[in-house]
Amino acid sequence: MYRKILIIQLCIFIVALVSCKEDTSIAETEGILKLSVGVSDKVEVVSRSLAEEEQSVLEKNCKVRIYSGETLVQKYQGIENLPAEIALANGTYSVRVTAGDSVAASFEQRFFEGIKEFAIAKGETSTVEVNCGIANTVVAIAWDQSLQQVFKDDCQVTITSATGELVYSSANAGVKGYFSLPEDNRKLTCKFSATTLGGEEYVRTTELSDVKDATLYNLTYSYSSVEQGPTGGAALQIQIDETPLVEEEHVITIKQRPVITCKDGEETAYDLDQPMYLELNALKDFYVRVATSSTLKSLIIHNEHFQEWGFWNQFDMLYLEGQDEKLKEFGISVSDKKQTLSGDVWTIQFAKELIAKMTANEGSVSTTIEAVDVEGKSRKVVWNIVASSATVVTDEIIPYEVWTSKATLRGTVTTALESSVPKIRYRAKNTADWTTVEATLVEKAFSKEITGLTPGTTYEYQAMDGEKASSVTCEFTTEAVAQFPNSSFESWSGDSPKHIFGSGEEMFWDSGNEGASTLGGNITLPDGTYKHSGEYSAKLKSQIIVTQFAAGNMFIGKYLETEMSGLTGNGVLGFGRPFASRPKALHGYIRYESGVVDKGGDKIKNGSQDKGIIYIALTSGEGESYDDGSTWACIVRTKSQKFFDKNAANVVAYGEQIWEGNTEGDGMVEFTIPLDYRTLDEVPNRIVLVAAASQFGDYFQGSSSSVMWLDDMELIYE
Repeated sequence: MYRKILIIQLCIFIVALVSCKEDTSIAETEGILKLSVGVSDKVEVVSRSLAEEEQSVLEKNCKVRIYSGETLVQKYQGIENLPAEIALANGTYSVRVTAGDSVAASFEQRFFEGIKEFAIAKGETSTVEVNCGIANTVVAIAWDQSLQQVFKDDCQVTITSATGELVYSSANAGVKGYFSLPEDNRKLTCKFSATTLGGEEYVRTTELSDVKDATLYNLTYSYSSVEQGPTGGAALQIQIDETPLVEEEHVITIKQRPVITCKDGEETAYDLDQPMYLELNALKDFYVRVATSSTLKSLIIHNEHFQEWGFWNQFDMLYLEGQDEKLKEFGISVSDKKQTLSGDVWTIQFAKELIAKMTANEGSVSTTIEAVDVEGKSRKVVWNIVASSATVVTDEIIPYEVWTSKATLRGTVTTALESSVPKIRYRAKNTADWTTVEATLVEKAFSKEITGLTPGTTYEYQAMDGEKASSVTCEFTTEAVAQFPNSSFESWSGDSPKHIFGSGEEMFWDSGNEGASTLGGNITLPDGTYKHSGEYSAKLKSQIIVTQFAAGNMFIGKYLETEMSGLTGNGVLGFGRPFASRPKALHGYIRYESGVVDKGGDKIKNGSQDKGIIYIALTSGEGESYDDGSTWACIVRTKSQKFFDKNAANVVAYGEQIWEGNTEGDGMVEFTIPLDYRTLDEVPNRIVLVAAASQFGDYFQGSSSSVMWLDDMELIYE
């Protein structure tokens, strides 16, 4: 692992002066410190290099402090503010250089620090190099492919410190989180959460103590399957890479519920969460393997037909009351049993003669298997065998493969095909005519993506072998072509604050008017000066209200509250509304007049041209909860500089456009912002959209003369 290094070179030139030994003034003992600062662009910060813009920001804002013991002697901010010469008395000193942002937890904001001691001696030139590297505790997570064996969709790890929290997702692998930990609490809590293939929630928590600064912790999460180990447990690997030399690796075994799997005599594995389709009178042995991470306490098998076939309908394999041989003759026996220090592995054989009885007639036969260990952990599965003369069976739709106008339909070959190519037929539900398409066959699975579907419509489909259709019919509903309410901004209500919805209507859009009105103004208003249709557009006007800069803005969500800090009001905003469709772009009309920045700062300089911005995102997950019980894709708090993170794990798709000057012409112009989907195997549940006449209004920086007009916002679909 390499670190990007801010290089601070202290070139110290000592001017020796002739003096009296017993009566020496400070001027007669001082030297000259010549200090130069540079940023290396050849070494990486925790495996990623600094962009040119980021280097420039670090150079501009880095802080240099020179100490004599505990006493601060000199301080400077920014390379451009360093003097050519600094007078220092002879003695021992230290220099501390810092850059970046020391926030509690962030995927983007990092803190750099370098400390070096040096001495000034008469008649000598000293050169001091300070390696200013990452000072945060850095956490990265690797997601082993073995997790896919037991968990569906993405897995998440929530890492919490005493002062901050970050949520990692397997759907956004490779991100690194940066933590600033208080000295009196050097602990990180790592909560792994996922949903099993059976639909059950799985949560495990691990604690890292004595966590160090300037250290990269690599956490590898993996699953130990039954085949890999006999316990049925899961193992989390936490690899700790300490910069620059120390590496430690720990394996933590977590006791988990029993694991139940199934294979046939040819070692073909079956998913017990799905029906098992077999031909009539199937003659095939099956083996059910039960693995526990503690000693097995009971293994109960239940089938309503067993008694009519010659045995009990329900029994415990551990307590057969001397009926072991009779059960074996019936067709069920223990073919293998292993006991380890950490658990048991039992393999139960269901003989082909018993399977033939289960498949003697068309229809389904269910067998319930429940395992319980001495720790009280249990798992129950329902093994559903469907006997059919059909050669193909229809598979359920995968939700994320259904869009507004397309979907992928799937089927499975159960026995040898009569035709050369399997097919799938589909139709809108409650209509007469089917559309039949050929599918692509890979081993026993076949699929076909169909297009040209009608949005918001329920369809049914069947797998086919030639002219024979599967007895199973499945359904799906295409996504709706959802649009924003009040997208032309014709409905408004209230006065101070002005609301972007009509009287009696439900809020969808909001703005900073709620906060600005506390200081006596609105920053977003209806306006007919520029419009594309109707009577109004939304006018977003940046301005200074009393003494505070406020960017003209609007967003999907709600202004939750104002946090006051002296005379400064800071907004708490809930971003995002429920939304389950997947558009490909945002389209609308804009006029933007960029003002000259008169409220500049570290984000944008005074005298430069202001920038306007619109960004849109689709998010997933549970979101963030507010005190009133409401839930949002993100809660923004300008006081603590907690903003929307476009690279967050819950962002499914994102798009933005920045206007760096006035739009063309005398009226409004069209714009289209494409959405970049970070993952195609996830359906979002919220939509976020933010527009601001000043891009850095969150930081109270921009131009008080910037104005943005917006009209007819529309989502575009395939």
